[in-house]
Amino acid sequence: MIHENLIIAEEYNKFKDWTLVRDEVLGNNLLQARTESTLKTFYGEVSKRLKNLTDDELALMTESDADVKHLVWLAICRQYLFTYQFAVEILSEYFDKSRFQLYSEDYDAFLNAKAEWHKNLDSITTNSRYKSQQTMFKTLVECGLITKSKEILHQHLSPKLQGLIMQTNADDLRIFPRVFS
Repeated sequence: MIHENLIIAEEYNKFKDWTLVRDEVLGNNLLQARTESTLKTFYGEVSKRLKNLTDDELALMTESDADVKHLVWLAICRQYLFTYQFAVEILSEYFDKSRFQLYSEDYDAFLNAKAEWHKNLDSITTNSRYKSQQTMFKTLVECGLITKSKEILHQHLSPKLQGLIMQTNADDLRIFPRVFS
């Protein structure tokens, strides 16, 4: 939902107030959803992620086309620990070891390893496992981190984005395969 992230970020940069952003997005159906419930769901999910970005990061999202996908990925990883850990432990580690191809089995193995420590993961259904895997790979493709054939892509972050991330939490740079080259 890259486009939806941009719309909401633009509204935030206008108002600097999440209540006003919500009123504007929902009141004018800025996400062009077919139903009010879909609009509320989309807004809720996207705003929840974007609230993890600093004001400077949100400003950069609307100023730099080159940084948009990276900022969306950053917001997702800051919101979801499981995704953050997958990015660091699988995506970046594989890239560092010159293993550029991801497979469904890599996700399964990661999920199984996490399930050993988090019992709630151990009890999810086969269908939910499959859906979560599909969502992860779709998100990675949309954010430009892997190709459709699941090949990991080297990431080139702008110096400005790297600097903003380092100001907030330098460890977050680890979610991007081979940021420092």
